[in-house]
Amino acid sequence: MTQPIALVTGAGRGVGRATAQRLARGGYSVVAGVRDMARARDDYGDQQGITLVQLDVTVPDQVQQAAAIATDLAGGGAIDVLVNNAGYAMMGPQENGDLQVAREMFETNVWGAAAMVQALAPAMRTARRGTIVTVSSIGARLSNPLVGFYHASKYALSALSEALSVEMAPFGVRVVMIEPGMIDTDFPSATRLTGDVTDPDSPYAPLFADLRAGFGAWRERPDASTGESCAEAIWDAIHAEPPPIRVVVGDDAAELDRAIRTSADDAEFQERLRGFLQLDWAPAPPAGRD
Repeated sequence: MTQPIALVTGAGRGVGRATAQRLARGGYSVVAGVRDMARARDDYGDQQGITLVQLDVTVPDQVQQAAAIATDLAGGGAIDVLVNNAGYAMMGPQENGDLQVAREMFETNVWGAAAMVQALAPAMRTARRGTIVTVSSIGARLSNPLVGFYHASKYALSALSEALSVEMAPFGVRVVMIEPGMIDTDFPSATRLTGDVTDPDSPYAPLFADLRAGFGAWRERPDASTGESCAEAIWDAIHAEPPPIRVVVGDDAAELDRAIRTSADDAEFQERLRGFLQLDWAPAPPAGRD
């Protein structure tokens, strides 16, 4: 049997690196797209089955080069698995968050994933096989305060993935969305803070403090996911028959998923979310009328 080929974006850390390593252990030849080659060489060591490539998904030449390397490993045809994982977050109030930073984040989180699909999906369609995995978040179906721009990028990514799933289904190409809850990785270190979110005199300073504490407590919950548990979920989804379209990863994500599905009232769900994050940020009472 020919060795299966996978390409993983955002493979320099966290879920991406864990996924590349899991696929390699499972017998795949993996092209691991990273931005920091020197760090990646140290982190990966001499693990067999992994080819490191320089890949910033917002740089077209790097997208094409990474796709070409993976295609060459596949003998010039379709690769077996594309894992779109590259992404990062930003925080900031919508009234003054940096829109340029938001645009740059969308370039990676949304348009970078779309570019990888355009580079590799045509050969999959022709071969009538393959799996495209989108590493999203339970945050693709809910929005936390001060992180609205990030959630918007995940909503957009899910919209593209859902449409792609229908588009590619007749050609035997499967699309899977992975939706973890909080993941215990160094992802928060890549979050960009914008606007006056860190200003102690900002009207949002109390919310920012509560949110950071709430996220910290969430990350320390025993049901928080790890890069390795997400990688295992991706492995299972790739090899499932029939394949799932959406996979919720982690008990915390499942808890939020249940709350989303069982609450028909938006105000009630927002109250549940404030409680889940331990936020002291209640709506103002109705304004009085003169």
